[in-house]
Amino acid sequence: MTRLGSDPAQAEYARARYPIVGLGAKMALSVVLGSVLLIGAFGYLGTLALEQSTQRTLHERVLLAQTTARHLDSLLAMIEEVLTDHAAQEWWRQPDQLDAALERSYPRLKFFATRVFVINRDAQVVAAYPPITSPLSFDQFASVSAALSGQPFAASRYIRPLDVTGSSTIAVVPIRDADQQVRAALLVTLNLASPNVRAFTHPIGLGETGYVDLVDLGGTILASTRAARIGSSGDHQNFLATQIRAQQQSVAQCHNCHRATELPPQREILAFAPLERAMWGVTVRQSEAEVLAPTHALQTRLIALWLFTVAIGLGLVFLTTRAVIAPVQALTAATRRIAEGDLSTPLQLRGQDEIGVLAQSLDTMRARLQDAIAEIRAWNSELDTRVHEQTSECQAARVEIEQLYVELRHKEHTRRELLHRIITAQEEERKRIARELHDGTSQILIGMVYRLERAAEMIARGKLRASETRALMEQLRELTQMARTEVNYVILNLRPLLLDQLGLIPALRSYAEERCAETGLTWNIRIVGEPRRLAPPIEAALFRTTQEAVNNTVRHARARHIEFRFEYWHDHVRVQISDDGQGFEPARVEFSRNGARGLGLMSMEERMKAIGGEFAIHSAPGAGATITMTAPIEAP
Repeated sequence: MTRLGSDPAQAEYARARYPIVGLGAKMALSVVLGSVLLIGAFGYLGTLALEQSTQRTLHERVLLAQTTARHLDSLLAMIEEVLTDHAAQEWWRQPDQLDAALERSYPRLKFFATRVFVINRDAQVVAAYPPITSPLSFDQFASVSAALSGQPFAASRYIRPLDVTGSSTIAVVPIRDADQQVRAALLVTLNLASPNVRAFTHPIGLGETGYVDLVDLGGTILASTRAARIGSSGDHQNFLATQIRAQQQSVAQCHNCHRATELPPQREILAFAPLERAMWGVTVRQSEAEVLAPTHALQTRLIALWLFTVAIGLGLVFLTTRAVIAPVQALTAATRRIAEGDLSTPLQLRGQDEIGVLAQSLDTMRARLQDAIAEIRAWNSELDTRVHEQTSECQAARVEIEQLYVELRHKEHTRRELLHRIITAQEEERKRIARELHDGTSQILIGMVYRLERAAEMIARGKLRASETRALMEQLRELTQMARTEVNYVILNLRPLLLDQLGLIPALRSYAEERCAETGLTWNIRIVGEPRRLAPPIEAALFRTTQEAVNNTVRHARARHIEFRFEYWHDHVRVQISDDGQGFEPARVEFSRNGARGLGLMSMEERMKAIGGEFAIHSAPGAGATITMTAPIEAP
């Protein structure tokens, strides 16, 4: 059994196929893998921490909106309680005392109300405090209609100019008579931005860019920490209306805000929470840069920590690697010197670790090997002297025998070489003819046999009609013509007549026209110098080699164009064949698994060597291929 690696050829092939990776490359690869893992771990943990920080910050915005909404709900509940309590008093049932009743109630209601009205069943103001000078009607308000219909409490946006009532919000409760029938309503205008409410005058946790808006179902801003926004129409109306109806809270990043307002567009965080006692909602908006400032700071610290950790890790790895690789490289250089025969240079490595012990052992082996070689040389010198004395008498006979042996070996080598080339050429030609007959003529004949069998079967069944007979005969005629063409093609490849009659270039032009036309490959011939006839063996070798190159291009290159260049000089001719195909790596196709040269390249190179010429091929993936052949004018 042959042990793996014992064959020098196999070892050389393995080294060529699988390059040796050095210790430095392996350690560098380990460093790269470790860095990738470290980066991945830091990236995952950092992303997780940043995501948690962002979610926590957004949740804080939602909590702020919820807190404000709950505060406003509590305020509306208090307003409802106070208004309901006042509306239940007896003095509202005496129409001539309404002004006095309003003046008596206003001190208790002015904590949250700017004006107090009494309206009749037709939503007309019948009394007001502070008094008003012009008639006023609330017949267009759904909250007023709801209270007059018996709803205990209703609040809504007031759409009249602010200088009439000084407020943009109203709250209404019904006034009932002794029979609990609604006979009027008590209405107050609210100032939600007053210092008593505090939600919009003393906001908490808004920073420098944050602000709070109270919006109704139509998107109108009822109150805001920015007074200029009160009464205006906010953005995101449809979204906020949907959230108010669904009683859902939300938080989102708004990157295109303030399109329809006085503020320039900016990136904001918008948190929303609906009220429970009115179809209103609270929006908390703040600059994204300010809200996420802690997250960005955390991100900066994580990146700095990651860079510092990676730098420290790479530095430690570099120092450790140098501490290991430098002594190993010194030992490698020492072994090379010993292998080259330098046994006089001692090793300079000293140390108590494993590498130092290995260096000392290697130096001891070097000294012993040097002594052994010196002793062997002394013995060889003595033995040479004795052999010289004893072989002087046989010198003449030995010279004569060597001459005869050299001559015999040369003749044997020449005979084997010629026999090998003849057998190889014959086998290659037979393989080519067999392949062409199998791929072309044999397939056509099989098709003819198949159609004849089909015709015989149809005749036996009595189903063969005249039209089918004619079609079958036409197919057989076409197949016969194709078989004849294939046979002529094989004959032409065996020996083209134009090569003997007109020479190399006309024969090659005829072959290129026929071969390239089959695949749509374009071609052209360029001639440098004065064309002339060459010796028949040279013309035949150049034609066959060029023919093989064209076949390889058609079969494997996937080229669109091929160019032939002929250069005639005084003592040699050069033929260059170039294509624009997909190219290949010559080093990979020159050797197959069993170590033999590629059949096509070997036959082309052997033909050129047989006439004393040269053969070269240059190619790369995606860059096409160029074959150059140089041959003497006269046959050697």
